[in-house]
Amino acid sequence: MDFSKTGEVLMDSGSIHRTLLAYALPVLVMQLLQQLYNIADCAVIGRLCGGFGLAAAGVAGLVLAVHINFFIGFSVGVTSAVSRLFGARDFCKLRAMIATSVWLAAGAGLFLTIVGEKLAENYLTWLACPAAAMGDALLYLRICLLGLVPQLVYNVANGVFRALGNTKTPLLWLAASAVLNIALDLLLVGAWGFGFEGAAWATLLSQWVLGLGMIWRLTRIDERFRFSFGAPLLSLGELFALLRLGVPSGMQAAFMSLSSLLIQISIDSFGPAAMAGMVIFAKIEGFMYYPAFAYGMALTGFIGQNLGAGRLDRVEEAMRVSRRTAIGVTLTMSAFLMLLAEPILGFFTEDPATLANGLAAVYWIFPVYFLYSLNQVYIGGLEGLGETGVPMLSALVAYALFRVVWCETLLSYWHDMAVIYTAYDVSFVISMLILVPSYRHTFHRAFRPETNGRALAA
Repeated sequence: MDFSKTGEVLMDSGSIHRTLLAYALPVLVMQLLQQLYNIADCAVIGRLCGGFGLAAAGVAGLVLAVHINFFIGFSVGVTSAVSRLFGARDFCKLRAMIATSVWLAAGAGLFLTIVGEKLAENYLTWLACPAAAMGDALLYLRICLLGLVPQLVYNVANGVFRALGNTKTPLLWLAASAVLNIALDLLLVGAWGFGFEGAAWATLLSQWVLGLGMIWRLTRIDERFRFSFGAPLLSLGELFALLRLGVPSGMQAAFMSLSSLLIQISIDSFGPAAMAGMVIFAKIEGFMYYPAFAYGMALTGFIGQNLGAGRLDRVEEAMRVSRRTAIGVTLTMSAFLMLLAEPILGFFTEDPATLANGLAAVYWIFPVYFLYSLNQVYIGGLEGLGETGVPMLSALVAYALFRVVWCETLLSYWHDMAVIYTAYDVSFVISMLILVPSYRHTFHRAFRPETNGRALAA
């Protein structure tokens, strides 16, 4: 079956290693572009608005991340569902699945925008945003909330394209959006002097171009399952089946963001330099976080297609390749970024206290970051097999609960940022202890004929 004209790729035959790398590489590049997309705003704000500007953008970004990351996670559930239908060649149901997913994202984005605009100040007050940064943070948050609809639509559409084996289309649109964002930053902030507010509007405009572009591209895929405004939707029972996959994946991502929100309260007690230090640390961390997360998402689509086609032998080989890749690439990147951490972080700020805090986070967390990459491999494997509940549980226990309890308990005895950093390290180990045995159990269960049959029917 030839999908070459519209970009979809079936992955249930051919070299596993080459197919997986060819599929994953554009996703990895896309996540790095996403990081550069964020860096443009961070660099402009850090250079022109100082430490308080970075702190304001960082706190506002945490609020936005809870909403956005839920749908990044939800899109993984969409990838799992769509990839199995595509692998099984059930195109009629696939068309309804794609249309329903897009409308869900658009409706949820509109609802969350309205709620967020009403409660924006409450969110920042709850996060103990410093008074000096409150005005800028509130302005930045309210402008960026207007971009929730296109961001949520983009993430779900991205999940659909990943499931169809087409990782190049989202990459190209994201690249175009990133270039537009940088150009608008230079125009609105650099040339026209709109400052902090201009950076927010630049981000918003580029997000709408990205979201609308992805919708347009979904109307140009294979006619048997392309998106259209009049396309049939899933039945109520089928919708609940999609939600059973997507909501746990979304909650997993939301728990990660919620963990960051709660830990932010502890970080705030160390002052603006510590807050800004964690913001610039997050920018350099993204060069490992996003590729690891992207690789897990790529695995979900690859494994989902092969599960739909009944090729469990390819599933296990893909996991073996992915474990080796995760360890090797992450250890290499960790060493490289630790060596160059000071000049890279210095790109964002000239404040010595902010720089010192960012460097401390790098030196504490990066040596064990390969464990996070392995976590993402097992999460991608579980979600590709249709098991989204365990990754959600892992995120809840290891990140949302453990990190908060660790910080709240130890900071009362030892008020040092090292407590925050070690919370990340230990949580990676806890997550591994949950994910590895769960994946093995789920994979062996998938060998049972009756279980595999139910998976295909879902």
